[in-house]
Amino acid sequence: MNLLKATLLLISSLTVMAGATVAPALPMMRDFFSEYPNADLLTRLVITMPALFIALFSPVAGWLLDTYSKKKLLLITMLIYALAGASGLLLNNLYHILISRAVLGIAVSIIMTGATALVGDYLEGKERMEFLGMQGAFMAFGGTIFVSIAGYLAGMSWRYPFGVYLAALLIFGLSAKVLYEPKKEAVDQNMAGGEKQSEKNIRPLQYLIYSTIVLGMVLFYIIPVQSPFLLEELGAKKGLMTSMGLIVGTFCAAVASFFYNHIKRRLHFHQIYAILFFMFGAGFICIGFTESIGQVIVYTAFACAGIGLLMPNTSLCLLSLSQAHNRGRIMGGMTGAVFLGQFCSPIALQPIVNQVGLLEAHIYAGGFSVLLGLLYLFYYLQKR
Repeated sequence: MNLLKATLLLISSLTVMAGATVAPALPMMRDFFSEYPNADLLTRLVITMPALFIALFSPVAGWLLDTYSKKKLLLITMLIYALAGASGLLLNNLYHILISRAVLGIAVSIIMTGATALVGDYLEGKERMEFLGMQGAFMAFGGTIFVSIAGYLAGMSWRYPFGVYLAALLIFGLSAKVLYEPKKEAVDQNMAGGEKQSEKNIRPLQYLIYSTIVLGMVLFYIIPVQSPFLLEELGAKKGLMTSMGLIVGTFCAAVASFFYNHIKRRLHFHQIYAILFFMFGAGFICIGFTESIGQVIVYTAFACAGIGLLMPNTSLCLLSLSQAHNRGRIMGGMTGAVFLGQFCSPIALQPIVNQVGLLEAHIYAGGFSVLLGLLYLFYYLQKR
Protein backbone atom coordinates (compact mmCIF):
# COMPACT_ATOMS: atom_id res chain seq x y z
CA MET A 1 0.00 0.00 0.00
CA ASN A 2 1.41 3.39 -0.95
CA LEU A 3 1.61 6.40 1.35
CA LEU A 4 -1.30 8.19 -0.34
CA LYS A 5 -3.73 5.34 0.37
CA ALA A 6 -2.43 5.02 3.93
CA THR A 7 -3.07 8.74 4.46
CA LEU A 8 -6.64 8.44 3.16
CA LEU A 9 -7.22 5.55 5.55
CA LEU A 10 -5.95 7.57 8.49
CA ILE A 11 -8.17 10.53 7.56
CA SER A 12 -11.15 8.16 7.36
CA SER A 13 -10.43 6.95 10.88
CA LEU A 14 -11.15 10.44 12.20
CA THR A 15 -14.82 10.01 11.32
CA VAL A 16 -15.03 6.87 13.48
CA MET A 17 -13.69 8.81 16.43
CA ALA A 18 -16.38 11.49 16.08
CA GLY A 19 -18.93 9.75 18.27
CA ALA A 20 -17.96 6.29 19.43
CA THR A 21 -14.74 7.35 21.17
CA VAL A 22 -16.60 8.86 24.13
CA ALA A 23 -19.21 6.06 24.34
CA PRO A 24 -17.51 4.25 27.26
CA ALA A 25 -17.59 7.48 29.29
CA LEU A 26 -21.35 8.07 28.95
CA PRO A 27 -22.48 6.38 32.20
CA MET A 28 -19.88 8.34 34.19
CA MET A 29 -20.77 11.59 32.44
CA ARG A 30 -24.41 11.00 33.33
CA ASP A 31 -23.44 10.59 36.99
CA PHE A 32 -21.20 13.69 36.93
CA PHE A 33 -23.90 15.89 35.36
CA SER A 34 -26.80 14.28 37.24
CA GLU A 35 -28.07 17.67 38.48
CA TYR A 36 -28.97 18.71 34.91
CA PRO A 37 -32.60 18.21 33.86
CA ASN A 38 -32.88 15.26 31.45
CA ALA A 39 -29.26 14.31 32.15
CA ASP A 40 -29.93 10.80 30.81
CA LEU A 41 -30.82 12.12 27.34
CA LEU A 42 -28.32 14.98 27.32
CA THR A 43 -25.36 12.69 28.00
CA ARG A 44 -26.49 10.40 25.19
CA LEU A 45 -26.61 13.46 22.91
CA VAL A 46 -22.89 14.01 23.59
CA ILE A 47 -22.23 11.02 21.35
CA THR A 48 -24.79 11.99 18.70
CA MET A 49 -24.63 15.82 18.68
CA PRO A 50 -21.80 15.76 16.10
CA ALA A 51 -24.05 13.65 13.91
CA LEU A 52 -26.80 16.29 13.80
CA PHE A 53 -24.41 19.02 12.65
CA ILE A 54 -22.68 16.71 10.20
CA ALA A 55 -26.09 15.95 8.71
CA LEU A 56 -27.06 19.64 8.56
CA PHE A 57 -23.74 20.88 7.18
CA SER A 58 -22.88 18.04 4.75
CA PRO A 59 -24.73 19.52 1.74
CA VAL A 60 -22.73 22.74 2.26
CA ALA A 61 -19.56 20.67 2.72
CA GLY A 62 -20.20 18.90 -0.59
CA TRP A 63 -20.64 22.22 -2.40
CA LEU A 64 -17.49 23.65 -0.80
CA LEU A 65 -15.46 20.61 -1.83
CA ASP A 66 -16.73 20.79 -5.41
CA THR A 67 -15.95 24.53 -5.54
CA TYR A 68 -12.73 25.02 -3.58
CA SER A 69 -9.53 23.11 -2.83
CA LYS A 70 -10.29 19.74 -1.22
CA LYS A 71 -6.82 19.54 0.32
CA LYS A 72 -6.93 22.99 1.94
CA LEU A 73 -10.41 22.44 3.33
CA LEU A 74 -9.39 19.07 4.80
CA LEU A 75 -6.31 20.52 6.49
CA ILE A 76 -8.21 23.44 8.04
CA THR A 77 -10.98 21.22 9.38
CA MET A 78 -8.51 18.72 10.86
CA LEU A 79 -7.23 21.48 13.15
CA ILE A 80 -10.78 22.47 14.12
CA TYR A 81 -11.55 18.78 14.72
CA ALA A 82 -8.63 18.38 17.15
CA LEU A 83 -9.49 21.51 19.17
CA ALA A 84 -13.24 20.91 19.35
CA GLY A 85 -12.90 17.19 20.04
CA ALA A 86 -10.40 17.60 22.88
CA SER A 87 -12.30 20.46 24.56
CA GLY A 88 -14.08 17.96 26.82
CA LEU A 89 -10.80 17.68 28.72
CA LEU A 90 -11.42 21.14 30.18
CA LEU A 91 -15.10 22.07 29.93
CA ASN A 92 -17.23 21.80 33.08
CA ASN A 93 -20.60 22.74 31.60
CA LEU A 94 -22.61 20.02 29.82
CA TYR A 95 -24.19 22.54 27.45
CA HIS A 96 -20.75 23.89 26.49
CA ILE A 97 -19.63 20.33 25.78
CA LEU A 98 -22.64 19.87 23.50
CA ILE A 99 -21.70 23.08 21.64
CA SER A 100 -18.14 21.83 21.16
CA ARG A 101 -19.56 18.57 19.82
CA ALA A 102 -21.58 20.58 17.30
CA VAL A 103 -18.40 22.30 16.07
CA LEU A 104 -16.74 18.89 15.86
CA GLY A 105 -19.62 17.73 13.67
CA ILE A 106 -19.15 20.59 11.20
CA ALA A 107 -15.47 19.65 10.87
CA VAL A 108 -16.27 15.96 10.37
CA SER A 109 -18.79 16.76 7.61
CA ILE A 110 -15.96 18.16 5.49
CA ILE A 111 -13.40 15.53 6.51
CA MET A 112 -15.61 12.53 5.75
CA THR A 113 -17.05 13.93 2.53
CA GLY A 114 -13.65 15.12 1.34
CA ALA A 115 -11.88 11.85 2.11
CA THR A 116 -14.47 9.77 0.25
CA ALA A 117 -14.56 12.20 -2.68
CA LEU A 118 -10.76 11.99 -2.96
CA VAL A 119 -11.02 8.19 -3.16
CA GLY A 120 -13.25 8.71 -6.19
CA ASP A 121 -10.81 11.27 -7.65
CA TYR A 122 -7.65 9.23 -7.09
CA LEU A 123 -8.88 5.66 -7.73
CA GLU A 124 -11.03 3.88 -10.33
CA GLY A 125 -12.59 0.49 -11.05
CA LYS A 126 -11.32 -2.56 -9.20
CA GLU A 127 -8.75 -0.52 -7.28
CA ARG A 128 -11.53 1.70 -5.93
CA MET A 129 -13.68 -1.27 -4.87
CA GLU A 130 -10.75 -2.96 -3.12
CA PHE A 131 -9.81 0.27 -1.34
CA LEU A 132 -13.34 0.90 -0.06
CA GLY A 133 -13.43 -2.55 1.51
CA MET A 134 -10.03 -1.87 3.04
CA GLN A 135 -11.25 1.56 4.18
CA GLY A 136 -14.24 0.04 5.95
CA ALA A 137 -12.01 -2.54 7.63
CA PHE A 138 -9.47 0.08 8.67
CA MET A 139 -12.17 2.35 10.10
CA ALA A 140 -13.63 -0.54 12.08
CA PHE A 141 -10.21 -1.70 13.34
CA GLY A 142 -9.44 1.92 14.19
CA GLY A 143 -12.75 2.08 16.04
CA THR A 144 -11.76 -1.01 18.01
CA ILE A 145 -8.47 0.58 19.01
CA PHE A 146 -9.97 3.99 19.82
CA VAL A 147 -12.84 2.55 21.85
CA SER A 148 -10.46 0.21 23.70
CA ILE A 149 -8.19 3.13 24.60
CA ALA A 150 -11.20 5.25 25.52
CA GLY A 151 -12.64 2.45 27.66
CA TYR A 152 -9.37 2.19 29.56
CA LEU A 153 -9.12 5.97 29.97
CA ALA A 154 -12.77 6.23 31.02
CA GLY A 155 -11.96 3.94 33.93
CA MET A 156 -9.79 6.76 35.30
CA SER A 157 -11.95 9.75 34.34
CA TRP A 158 -14.80 10.49 31.96
CA ARG A 159 -12.71 13.40 30.62
CA TYR A 160 -9.71 11.42 29.39
CA PRO A 161 -11.33 9.82 26.29
CA PHE A 162 -11.70 13.33 24.82
CA GLY A 163 -7.90 13.50 24.57
CA VAL A 164 -7.93 10.83 21.86
CA TYR A 165 -9.11 13.49 19.38
CA LEU A 166 -5.68 15.11 19.49
CA ALA A 167 -4.46 12.28 17.23
CA ALA A 168 -5.84 14.42 14.38
CA LEU A 169 -2.79 16.68 14.73
CA LEU A 170 -0.50 13.82 13.69
CA ILE A 171 -2.67 13.00 10.68
CA PHE A 172 -2.72 16.70 9.76
CA GLY A 173 1.07 16.71 9.32
CA LEU A 174 1.05 13.63 7.10
CA SER A 175 -1.87 14.90 5.01
CA ALA A 176 -0.19 18.25 4.37
CA LYS A 177 2.77 16.42 2.87
CA VAL A 178 1.07 13.62 0.92
CA LEU A 179 -2.30 14.80 -0.41
CA TYR A 180 -2.54 16.67 -3.73
CA GLU A 181 -5.38 18.56 -5.35
CA PRO A 182 -7.09 16.47 -8.09
CA LYS A 183 -7.57 18.03 -11.50
CA LYS A 184 -11.01 19.57 -11.87
CA GLU A 185 -11.36 18.54 -15.49
CA ALA A 186 -10.85 14.83 -14.76
CA VAL A 187 -14.22 13.15 -15.22
CA ASP A 188 -14.93 9.63 -14.04
CA GLN A 189 -17.36 7.90 -16.37
CA ASN A 190 -17.72 4.74 -14.27
CA MET A 191 -21.41 4.28 -13.48
CA ALA A 192 -23.39 1.67 -11.54
CA GLY A 193 -23.38 -1.64 -13.39
CA GLY A 194 -20.93 -0.21 -15.90
CA GLU A 195 -23.60 1.91 -17.57
CA LYS A 196 -23.44 5.64 -18.20
CA GLN A 197 -26.49 7.39 -16.81
CA SER A 198 -27.64 10.99 -16.61
CA GLU A 199 -27.95 12.73 -13.25
CA LYS A 200 -31.73 12.77 -13.65
CA ASN A 201 -31.85 9.01 -14.17
CA ILE A 202 -29.71 8.18 -11.15
CA ARG A 203 -31.56 10.38 -8.65
CA PRO A 204 -34.21 7.77 -7.63
CA LEU A 205 -31.47 5.25 -6.80
CA GLN A 206 -29.41 7.97 -5.14
CA TYR A 207 -32.27 8.93 -2.81
CA LEU A 208 -33.08 5.27 -2.11
CA ILE A 209 -29.48 4.75 -0.97
CA TYR A 210 -29.63 7.88 1.20
CA SER A 211 -32.83 6.60 2.86
CA THR A 212 -31.24 3.19 3.38
CA ILE A 213 -28.16 4.60 5.08
CA VAL A 214 -30.30 6.78 7.40
CA LEU A 215 -32.27 3.74 8.59
CA GLY A 216 -29.15 1.59 8.74
CA MET A 217 -27.38 4.06 11.00
CA VAL A 218 -30.45 4.50 13.22
CA LEU A 219 -30.25 0.75 13.84
CA PHE A 220 -26.48 0.46 14.09
CA TYR A 221 -26.07 3.36 16.51
CA ILE A 222 -28.22 1.55 19.03
CA ILE A 223 -24.99 -0.32 19.81
CA PRO A 224 -22.61 2.53 20.82
CA VAL A 225 -25.39 4.58 22.44
CA GLN A 226 -27.25 1.85 24.33
CA SER A 227 -24.71 -0.98 24.74
CA PRO A 228 -22.76 0.59 27.66
CA PHE A 229 -26.02 1.11 29.57
CA LEU A 230 -27.32 -2.39 28.77
CA LEU A 231 -24.10 -4.09 29.90
CA GLU A 232 -24.05 -1.96 33.06
CA GLU A 233 -27.68 -2.94 33.69
CA LEU A 234 -26.69 -6.61 33.38
CA GLY A 235 -23.89 -6.21 35.95
CA ALA A 236 -20.80 -5.16 33.97
CA LYS A 237 -18.40 -2.82 35.75
CA LYS A 238 -17.96 0.71 34.40
CA GLY A 239 -15.13 1.59 32.03
CA LEU A 240 -13.59 -0.99 29.74
CA MET A 241 -16.11 -3.73 30.60
CA THR A 242 -19.13 -1.67 29.52
CA SER A 243 -17.44 -1.01 26.17
CA MET A 244 -16.65 -4.68 25.43
CA GLY A 245 -19.68 -5.13 23.18
CA LEU A 246 -18.61 -2.21 21.03
CA ILE A 247 -14.96 -3.31 20.97
CA VAL A 248 -15.76 -6.86 19.84
CA GLY A 249 -18.45 -5.56 17.49
CA THR A 250 -16.17 -3.11 15.70
CA PHE A 251 -13.60 -5.87 15.27
CA CYS A 252 -16.23 -8.05 13.55
CA ALA A 253 -17.27 -5.08 11.41
CA ALA A 254 -13.64 -4.75 10.33
CA VAL A 255 -13.48 -8.40 9.29
CA ALA A 256 -16.71 -8.08 7.27
CA SER A 257 -15.41 -4.93 5.54
CA PHE A 258 -12.14 -6.65 4.70
CA PHE A 259 -14.05 -9.33 2.78
CA TYR A 260 -16.47 -6.90 1.11
CA ASN A 261 -14.50 -6.96 -2.13
CA HIS A 262 -14.99 -10.74 -2.41
CA ILE A 263 -18.68 -10.52 -1.51
CA LYS A 264 -19.38 -7.73 -4.02
CA ARG A 265 -17.94 -9.80 -6.87
CA ARG A 266 -20.72 -12.35 -6.32
CA LEU A 267 -23.67 -10.26 -5.15
CA HIS A 268 -25.55 -7.13 -6.25
CA PHE A 269 -25.71 -4.01 -4.09
CA HIS A 270 -29.35 -4.75 -3.18
CA GLN A 271 -28.60 -8.35 -2.14
CA ILE A 272 -25.87 -7.11 0.19
CA TYR A 273 -28.28 -4.62 1.77
CA ALA A 274 -30.78 -7.42 2.38
CA ILE A 275 -28.13 -9.62 4.03
CA LEU A 276 -26.79 -6.90 6.32
CA PHE A 277 -30.27 -5.93 7.54
CA PHE A 278 -30.99 -9.59 8.29
CA MET A 279 -27.74 -9.67 10.30
CA PHE A 280 -28.77 -6.55 12.25
CA GLY A 281 -32.19 -8.07 12.90
CA ALA A 282 -30.95 -11.46 14.05
CA GLY A 283 -28.37 -9.91 16.38
CA PHE A 284 -30.79 -7.46 18.00
CA ILE A 285 -33.58 -10.01 18.45
CA CYS A 286 -31.17 -12.45 20.12
CA ILE A 287 -29.94 -9.67 22.44
CA GLY A 288 -33.52 -9.03 23.47
CA PHE A 289 -33.98 -12.62 24.62
CA THR A 290 -30.86 -12.97 26.76
CA GLU A 291 -29.65 -11.52 30.05
CA SER A 292 -26.12 -12.91 29.84
CA ILE A 293 -23.31 -10.37 29.40
CA GLY A 294 -21.28 -12.83 27.31
CA GLN A 295 -24.18 -13.63 24.99
CA VAL A 296 -25.02 -9.94 24.55
CA ILE A 297 -21.43 -9.32 23.44
CA VAL A 298 -21.56 -12.23 20.96
CA TYR A 299 -24.88 -11.14 19.44
CA THR A 300 -23.69 -7.53 19.30
CA ALA A 301 -20.64 -8.70 17.36
CA PHE A 302 -22.87 -10.52 14.85
CA ALA A 303 -25.04 -7.44 14.35
CA CYS A 304 -21.96 -5.23 13.96
CA ALA A 305 -20.69 -7.39 11.11
CA GLY A 306 -23.55 -5.90 9.13
CA ILE A 307 -22.14 -2.37 9.50
CA GLY A 308 -18.92 -3.71 8.01
CA LEU A 309 -20.87 -4.29 4.79
CA LEU A 310 -23.11 -1.22 5.01
CA MET A 311 -20.48 1.50 4.63
CA PRO A 312 -18.37 0.13 1.73
CA ASN A 313 -21.52 -1.00 -0.09
CA THR A 314 -23.02 2.49 0.16
CA SER A 315 -19.79 4.31 -0.71
CA LEU A 316 -19.12 2.17 -3.78
CA CYS A 317 -22.70 2.45 -5.02
CA LEU A 318 -22.75 6.25 -4.74
CA LEU A 319 -19.22 6.73 -6.10
CA SER A 320 -20.18 4.67 -9.13
CA LEU A 321 -23.09 7.05 -9.68
CA SER A 322 -20.93 10.18 -9.38
CA GLN A 323 -18.70 12.14 -11.72
CA ALA A 324 -15.89 14.58 -10.96
CA HIS A 325 -18.07 17.70 -11.11
CA ASN A 326 -20.72 16.40 -8.65
CA ARG A 327 -18.78 13.94 -6.51
CA GLY A 328 -18.54 16.23 -3.51
CA ARG A 329 -22.28 16.91 -3.48
CA ILE A 330 -23.27 13.25 -3.89
CA MET A 331 -20.87 12.10 -1.19
CA GLY A 332 -21.91 15.05 0.96
CA GLY A 333 -25.45 13.67 0.77
CA MET A 334 -24.14 10.31 1.94
CA THR A 335 -22.27 11.89 4.84
CA GLY A 336 -25.40 13.78 5.86
CA ALA A 337 -27.51 10.62 5.67
CA VAL A 338 -25.02 8.62 7.76
CA PHE A 339 -24.98 11.11 10.58
CA LEU A 340 -28.64 12.04 10.41
CA GLY A 341 -29.30 8.37 11.20
CA GLN A 342 -26.79 8.45 14.05
CA PHE A 343 -28.36 11.54 15.60
CA CYS A 344 -31.90 10.19 15.30
CA SER A 345 -31.01 6.82 16.82
CA PRO A 346 -31.32 7.67 20.56
CA ILE A 347 -34.27 9.97 19.90
CA ALA A 348 -36.10 7.18 18.06
CA LEU A 349 -35.24 4.42 20.53
CA GLN A 350 -35.32 6.18 23.90
CA PRO A 351 -39.15 6.41 24.08
CA ILE A 352 -39.30 2.64 23.42
CA VAL A 353 -36.60 2.02 26.06
CA ASN A 354 -38.54 4.10 28.57
CA GLN A 355 -41.72 2.18 27.79
CA VAL A 356 -40.53 -1.45 27.63
CA GLY A 357 -36.86 -1.52 28.73
CA LEU A 358 -33.54 -1.95 26.91
CA LEU A 359 -33.82 -5.67 26.15
CA GLU A 360 -37.32 -5.46 24.70
CA ALA A 361 -36.37 -2.37 22.68
CA HIS A 362 -33.72 -4.46 20.92
CA ILE A 363 -36.43 -6.93 19.85
CA TYR A 364 -38.48 -4.12 18.27
CA ALA A 365 -35.38 -2.80 16.47
CA GLY A 366 -34.50 -6.30 15.27
CA GLY A 367 -37.98 -6.88 13.86
CA PHE A 368 -37.83 -3.57 11.97
CA SER A 369 -34.41 -4.49 10.56
CA VAL A 370 -35.66 -7.87 9.32
CA LEU A 371 -38.53 -6.05 7.59
CA LEU A 372 -36.04 -3.77 5.80
CA GLY A 373 -34.07 -6.83 4.70
CA LEU A 374 -37.21 -8.41 3.25
CA LEU A 375 -38.08 -5.19 1.40
CA TYR A 376 -34.62 -5.04 -0.18
CA LEU A 377 -34.78 -8.69 -1.14
CA PHE A 378 -38.17 -8.10 -2.77
CA TYR A 379 -36.80 -4.98 -4.53
CA TYR A 380 -33.88 -6.96 -5.92
CA LEU A 381 -36.14 -9.75 -7.18
CA GLN A 382 -38.42 -7.19 -8.85
CA LYS A 383 -35.46 -5.57 -10.64
CA ARG A 384 -34.08 -8.83 -12.03
